[in-house]
Amino acid sequence: MRKIKNFKVNLRLREILRSVKKLINTVGLPVNFEEEVQRCCFFYSKFLVPSVIYEIFSKETLHFKHDEDVPSKWIAASIFFLTIGNNLYEEYSKNTKTFGEYTGQIVSAVVADALQQAKNFVQRLISNEAEKENCEILRIVNVPQDLYSVIGEDIPINKINISIEAGELMPRYSLCGLFYWIPSKKKIKK
Repeated sequence: MRKIKNFKVNLRLREILRSVKKLINTVGLPVNFEEEVQRCCFFYSKFLVPSVIYEIFSKETLHFKHDEDVPSKWIAASIFFLTIGNNLYEEYSKNTKTFGEYTGQIVSAVVADALQQAKNFVQRLISNEAEKENCEILRIVNVPQDLYSVIGEDIPINKINISIEAGELMPRYSLCGLFYWIPSKKKIKK
């Protein structure tokens, strides 16, 4: 089991702006809109507390079956739980209009980007471990909710303050995924 707490997530302002504009879907945004988004990102980034816990299971020791997107030649799977904590939601709940009428959409975009950046970090970690074992990982597979409890028995998610309540992960900004490992293709020497 590997646990990493409080790593840094660098929000991508351009991606957040693009997401917010899609969410709002309106013309005639205020002149200072980009500045509001930037201030909002800076403010809420202080409340991001990313944590991840993951484990690598061989094909034989994996205790559950997930039939979707399974490669034929997989030999192991890395399963992870990831959260950015509950602090951001609590702060947003205190005043939902802190940064104007679009604060909710901005916060949604911040959450999406923070989770994506955290997933990218986890992917790099797991990919490095796979390379050491002459393997490569495939793209992330999102684990369905009905398997959270089964996987939670094998991975101590309480160490990063995640719990499963009514089949959902708490805090709300959490997710579970896996990466399948396949053997690397041998390079032919000339």
